[in-house]
Amino acid sequence: MKTANALEFKDTGDADDPIAEVAKELAALKSDLNTKMAANDNTKLTERLDRIEAKMNRPNGRAANDNEPGIETKALNKYLRGGVGALDDLERKTLNLGTTTAGGYVVSPEYGKSVLEKVRQYSPLRGLASAMTIGTTEVYIPTLETDADGEGWVTETGNRTATEPVFGQLNIKTFENARYIPISQQLLEDADIDLLSFVAGHIAKITGKVEAKAFMIGDGNGKPTGLLNTPANYAFVNAAADGSDIVTALIDAFYKLPGAYAANGSWMMRRETMGLIRKMADIVIGTKGPIWSDGLANGTPPTLLGRPVYESIDMSLLPATTGTTYPVVFGDMASAYQIVDRVGLAVRTDDLTGADNGIVKVRWRRRVGGKPLLSEAAIVIRSTKP
Repeated sequence: MKTANALEFKDTGDADDPIAEVAKELAALKSDLNTKMAANDNTKLTERLDRIEAKMNRPNGRAANDNEPGIETKALNKYLRGGVGALDDLERKTLNLGTTTAGGYVVSPEYGKSVLEKVRQYSPLRGLASAMTIGTTEVYIPTLETDADGEGWVTETGNRTATEPVFGQLNIKTFENARYIPISQQLLEDADIDLLSFVAGHIAKITGKVEAKAFMIGDGNGKPTGLLNTPANYAFVNAAADGSDIVTALIDAFYKLPGAYAANGSWMMRRETMGLIRKMADIVIGTKGPIWSDGLANGTPPTLLGRPVYESIDMSLLPATTGTTYPVVFGDMASAYQIVDRVGLAVRTDDLTGADNGIVKVRWRRRVGGKPLLSEAAIVIRSTKP
């Protein structure tokens, strides 16, 4: 026996459309329910039946899927596969990265794998001076203070007088440069870059900069004594504070330095001073021939009066700003300055002393010394601002 009001599907062959039969039976069921439940609140049931009927009336008789992706998801999929050009106007408006709920949450930013660093400027004295490695805390270097004097001309049987040179010694001590960088253990674990490698490279750069400054102007108190710590020890040529006669001063300094040192000499000055010299050289020299020549190959320094010019950030400025300054030095730096290395740059990772606070300390140390050798091997340009 058939249950009353049940849907009945009949096999009518290929002549009838099964979808149409379902729609027909569904309409009959709705009419019957409306009649039997007229006295009750059947609003929700009617709305549900209306939705089913609407789905059945879609083209090709396909019912929509309540779980099919929304327009935002579809737009994102098309964007990832074909870029912005694959989206229509509506999808472009829908896929809004600026609105987190409209796609912003599913798009993550990309981060670089390297750290952008500022340029560090170094004084280049280490590459020009003499350098030695020692195995103890200090070194004594013998020096010839005075030559054996007297011409020594005698007759065949005349008296010969004794003479002897005077010797001295130069003491160069080494000093330690040591610090550490604290880094959290979790940062080391989670950073997108190789943080330990970056820190090691960073340490080498900042140590080189500090060391180079000490070689130029260090006062010898817990650090090397700089080449220009006592510039009054060198021969000098005066130049106007405004740099107006700098070209003449440079020529005088070049020929005042003994030829043996000048033949191996190098100029050192700030970049601003180099620019001033170039401008003044064009005005003063004119058609007589240039005294400044740019390097012909990449990395080759320019030359001034035939000798190389190196930038030194630790030199004084010209024009002079106040007092007496020494903006240019020229000389045989290998004869003028001695660098002593005791312990090279040593970097190590300390996992223990900060472990209770989750900190790893990257420590470094270096032992090095330096001191002027022969004051006669260099000459300076002196400028005084009243």
